Order: sequence, then structure tokens, then C-alpha cells
Amino acid sequence: MRAQPPKETRSMQPEHPLAPTPAEEATARRDGRPTVMFLLSHSGNGGAQELWMNLAEAFRARGCRVQLAALYKPDDEEAMPSIGSLDWLYVSARRTSAARMLPLLMRFLRLHDPDFVFTALPAAGVLTPLAVLASGVRARVVVSHHTPVDTYAPMLNRLDALTGRLSKVAAVVSVSKAVSDSLERRPAGYRAKTSVIRNSLPPALERHLAELTAKRGARPAGRKLMAIGRLAQQKNYPVLLRAMARVEDARLTIVGAGPDEQALKGLAQDLGVTDRVRFAGQMSRLDALEMLADSDVFLQPSLFEGHSLALIEASTLGVPLIVSRVPAQVEGVTTSDGAVCGVIVEPQDDAALAAEIRRMLDDDDHRAEWTRRSAALGASTTFARTVTAYEALLGKLTPAPG
Repeated sequence: MRAQPPKETRSMQPEHPLAPTPAEEATARRDGRPTVMFLLSHSGNGGAQELWMNLAEAFRARGCRVQLAALYKPDDEEAMPSIGSLDWLYVSARRTSAARMLPLLMRFLRLHDPDFVFTALPAAGVLTPLAVLASGVRARVVVSHHTPVDTYAPMLNRLDALTGRLSKVAAVVSVSKAVSDSLERRPAGYRAKTSVIRNSLPPALERHLAELTAKRGARPAGRKLMAIGRLAQQKNYPVLLRAMARVEDARLTIVGAGPDEQALKGLAQDLGVTDRVRFAGQMSRLDALEMLADSDVFLQPSLFEGHSLALIEASTLGVPLIVSRVPAQVEGVTTSDGAVCGVIVEPQDDAALAAEIRRMLDDDDHRAEWTRRSAALGASTTFARTVTAYEALLGKLTPAPG
């Protein structure tokens, strides 16, 4: 019996409330307002999803017709809640093979007919240029990289080097110089399209963090440590847990969920640190920020990053930072004038990490200096700059003829 093709979601049907009507598309294009689709591989919780939702809302506020989309909704976690008037559009009801996803994406693009597609995450970045080319739609593609490309699955990395050279790919954006540097082995035609636009936080969140910062100024110093991020290999939590085995008089809270949760809880038990390490699980953004504002040190010993939003949040609050010595993290804690605003340790050195944690907690002058530096770093990052940079990029790209 032949296998049935994956079902399409309602977002692929013309009657879907977010599908543009011909009249709406005509009006938008007559007024010179482009239709911009922000497309990710999946809608699970993550920094790329958050950034794309924020940018989509910002572009909508500036008069663009905007669509927020994902190839699929992950089976093992909830979709990131959409914001404002946006809702997720799905190419497929579930994750499926690239061979099956490609024709579904072609049909999806014909239905929604965007002028531009901004992609995030490797699968979307590879499949979208192929689907645009094969479907004959007018869209130009902007591929974005949020982590170094050598962290991608090898096949996706190789394919990206090929699809990024297609004429339908108008630009390639990296969220940090370290991420951009990972493209240095790409062909010249690919590299010619690249630029760097750093991440930031949306205005509403910036205002909320300002309120939390004001409250934070009145709290007494404590011994609360905080880490935020998916419980996955990238975040290097085993090293953090081993460091906690050397720091007996502090409490660590880890916010996030992910595939390594049970293994990490087992390691915490083996190390005897369950009395001072709390796995808080996934929580709302606002709840996590309240907890972050009430912490004394932010820890992020990641093996790789792009430009971490959690790091930006911590610095905006003025929480002292301890991060790993990997290129994107070093860049992430360095201001444009070269000032280093976070303590940097080797990613696999749990003894050094523990020593820096103890010094940050025990030395008042040391903590005050790194608090000041963290706040300076946070003040240097604004959402307005990020949106302006993406708008400038869009302004350079002329929509393909219809």
C-alpha cells in the first residue's frame, strides 16, 4: 500500500484568515508596500523564532504586509506563542523529508506570493531558494545565519554553500561577525552577498527591562546564579554542573527545556548538587526575566552561539556576565569600541568557571565593576538599530518583476 503524503495544514488553504486576498495583495503592491514572509524551519522556542517574530511586528508597523511561517511545528514541544496580530502559518502539519517538503513549500509560496522571504535556521535556508526558483514566484530570498555554519548538519552546510549562490538569494545575513567569519570558505559569489546585523530586543521588552532594572537597584546582593537556554549540547551545561560541585554556597537556576533534560538531572544527582541546582523548565518570557532580574550572576558557558538574546537581556539588566571563550561569545560581550564587558573562561574548564563564580560572589568591588560593564554593554544594543539595518537591506533589494 502506498504511503500517504503528509497532510497540509489549514494555513495552506486559500480560505485561511491570514492568507492574503488578491485585493489585499494588489493594494499593497499598488502602494509600493512589499509583502515580506519571515520563514523558519520550525516554530519551537528559540532565539531565531523570537527575533523573527519581533522583526515581523516591526515591519508590519511600518506598513509592510507580513507573514510569519514555519516549515513545520515540532512534535516534541509547543510552538513559540505568536505576538501581536500575527499567527503561525505552516507549510506542513508535521516534520517530513526534504523531498516531500519541497513541493509543499512550492505550493505554499504560490499561495502567499511574498515579495521577499527572510529565512532562519538551516533547513528553511536551503529549501526556500530551491522552492522559489522551481515555483516561479516573484520572491527574493534573504538567508540568515544565527550560529556558525560549521555547527550545522554536514549535508545542510554543504547544500547551503550551493543554494546561497542562486540568483534568487539576494542577501545573506549573519547575526554576528563570528558567525559571518564561519562563511569564509564559501564561494566568492556567496560571500559577496553577506552582511552582519546584530540581534537586539524589541521596544516593549526594552521598556519592561528598564522597569526591572530600576527595581533591581534596590535589591541586596545575594548568591543567586542564572542560566537560560535549551537543555541541549550547545549550551554546555555539564561543565556548569561540574563547576557547581565546586561552589557550595550558591544557588543556580536553569531555565529551559530540551532533549538533554534527563541526562543533566542525572548528572546533577551524581555530582551531589541537586540541593543547589534547580531545573525550572520552560517558562514565559516575562517570568524568566523577573527571575533573571533577581539574580546575581548570569552564566553562559556555551560551546557555540550566534548572538545570544539571553545574553543581551542579562546585560540590559546589568547582571554580571560569565561566558565561554568562543568567538561569538567574546564578540557578544565586547562593545564596538573594544571594551570587554563580561568575564570569559575556557568552555571546558569547570575549575576556572567555579573560581570566577566564587570571585564574583565574594568580591564586592569586583562584582560592582562587572555590573557596570554589563550595563554599558546592554545600553549599546537597541532594537531600533536592528530594524533600521534590516529596513536598509530591504530598501536595497528591488522586488523581482511580477
